[in-house]
Amino acid sequence: MRDKFPADGDHNLDSLPTLAMSAGTLGSLQLPGVMTRLRVDLMSYLRHVQWLRRAGGPSLKTLEPELGALQARLERLLRRLQLLMSRLALPQAAPDQPVIPLGPPASAWGNIRAAHAILGGLHLTLDWAVRGLLLLKTRL
Repeated sequence: MRDKFPADGDHNLDSLPTLAMSAGTLGSLQLPGVMTRLRVDLMSYLRHVQWLRRAGGPSLKTLEPELGALQARLERLLRRLQLLMSRLALPQAAPDQPVIPLGPPASAWGNIRAAHAILGGLHLTLDWAVRGLLLLKTRL
């Protein structure tokens, strides 16, 4: 993404999940909370990637193969997460989050900014999840 569409600045999208974790809270993490939060956040990012593929228009056509692969990986990760939650007998139902309707970006630049925000937020969420799950693994 950055190679094809370099963009400086802070890109955000109000409909993305907010990462409310910090390094200081890693010590108090509990497995059910981490898994549920990860599932809810990944479902939101999957919905955003699907939206980006539909609403991206010609400005993001060159990213279509990468976005398709990302969508497939998110779907596979969610299935594996669901299976792991079943094996660990964790609650399956995630709390219902209000679904914010996603309208089309106002411009080609809006598409690119949205893509940067989605991919950047997903990267941070996955980084947090890896750190949290590795810490929890040592406790099990």
